[in-house]
Amino acid sequence: MESARTALLLNPPGKDVYIRDYYCSKTSRTNYTFPPIDLLHAGGIFRQRDWQLAAIDAIAENLSPERVLERARQIGPRAVFSLVGAVSVDEDALFLRTLRQTLPDAVLIGSGDVLIEHGRQWVERDLLDAACLDFASPSPVRYADGEREGLDDLIYRDGEEVLAGGRNPNQNVSAGRPPHELFLSIPYRFPFARKRPFASLLTDYGCPFRCTFCVMAGLHYHRRPLGEVAAELDGLRKAGIREFILWDQTFAVDRKRGMEFLGLLPEGKEQFGWTCLVRPDRIDRELALTMAAKGCHTVIMGVETAKAETLVGIKKDFTSKEVREAFALCRQAGLETVATVIVGLPGENERDVMATMDFIREIDPDYLSVHTAIPRQGTDLRAGMIEDGLISQSLANMDQSGEATAVSSDTLDAETILALRREFNLRFHLRPGYLMRTFIRRLRHPLLFLEQLRHGLVLLGRNV
Repeated sequence: MESARTALLLNPPGKDVYIRDYYCSKTSRTNYTFPPIDLLHAGGIFRQRDWQLAAIDAIAENLSPERVLERARQIGPRAVFSLVGAVSVDEDALFLRTLRQTLPDAVLIGSGDVLIEHGRQWVERDLLDAACLDFASPSPVRYADGEREGLDDLIYRDGEEVLAGGRNPNQNVSAGRPPHELFLSIPYRFPFARKRPFASLLTDYGCPFRCTFCVMAGLHYHRRPLGEVAAELDGLRKAGIREFILWDQTFAVDRKRGMEFLGLLPEGKEQFGWTCLVRPDRIDRELALTMAAKGCHTVIMGVETAKAETLVGIKKDFTSKEVREAFALCRQAGLETVATVIVGLPGENERDVMATMDFIREIDPDYLSVHTAIPRQGTDLRAGMIEDGLISQSLANMDQSGEATAVSSDTLDAETILALRREFNLRFHLRPGYLMRTFIRRLRHPLLFLEQLRHGLVLLGRNV
């Protein structure tokens, strides 16, 4: 491998199983991991400009910092595109300092949630040469190539100066051919993936909606050409991959485009199985049936809360009635459903959380993921909590999963929020009818049964 033009795609090591991906970071609740979409997307852009590529996912490969540094030294890259995260901010900073000493001539570029507000400090402290604020942008690769003009969505060092490019809302972007082949041998595991190996896929970037707690509301919304996506799907098929996770933040934001994507998917023996995220107000009977016919087996929908006033306050722009109808439609279409909820939203008390528990039991999803409200960088929720004096502007170390820590809201302290989260999980998952239904359904998919049994046991152990 020629070091002069090699870019290393890096997910750094950590003391825990961290998910650093798509400007989000959290502790993996049951040690699941998946191919990081940032690295795939950036890798495709590097490849378009004729860079050779190498990849290290130290989290999924369970590598020590020493082993990662040894492999990086052997690769000898000219550029490193590294993930960083608020969940592991101190560990990541320490590792990057050591990486800088190991690869003194490499250009270090970072991508991650902590950089949205603190990217300039990371560059000023010489932890990074550039902080990427949009991994769909070609600017990081252009910077690695020595260009210094028109570097949008990038904070970067130019000699002794630290500069910040403008923001480019261009809606059409290209990732070329993401390097899936570099990640095929890495032992990823995901609770809804029914086949291995599986891939991460992205057809659009960011989100046009405005949820106050979500970093996506502050990102540009870009679309990839569907012809490029079709070529990527063909490459996955030829590589023998029959499962993917579609990381579009809302599948079928544009219903016509969503249906066109479904038209790209093969049928019969060549069919893919897949999981996606969708808003309850974007799905209808025809779309659900077509998704199921084209291999989708699991949809993840954000419910967040059953309280109408809170839904308005966090700008979800849908109603509980639409949520109820969406879960019923998916069930009728044969799609399994995952509901996500948030404990500790502004203005909510214990009674409100209990009402959401009752609502979730009513709509009866196949799976439930309970989060706590975390003031993530770049969100309206964070700005409001800073203004109200609930958190400091300097707060950088946060775990989006709420697995072990929470932040007090205006109505509930952190200890109560964590206790409510545990109760929510136990009240949902330990229902006898739910356990029996899940056991019977999983017998049809032995690999998935074993994965979700492991997932359930870990989840139970953390909540009892």
